[in-house]
Amino acid sequence: MNRVSEYFFTSHTKYPNTPETDMMDEVLHVVTYKKDDEKITVEVMATDPSNAINKIRRELKWIGQKS
Repeated sequence: MNRVSEYFFTSHTKYPNTPETDMMDEVLHVVTYKKDDEKITVEVMATDPSNAINKIRRELKWIGQKS
């Protein structure tokens, strides 16, 4: 059973926006989520915070299917 939907996610850019990063398709984001009361933080290249969370959710779902 996949429990990804029960995780709590937050995300933000790792670095402040600059004119250079505003021109980039993806920038580095920090995604934090809780799993079994453990706080886990990962970094991912994404277009925005929602996209970063979605990428991590897809990865967690894929890992759950492989177990």
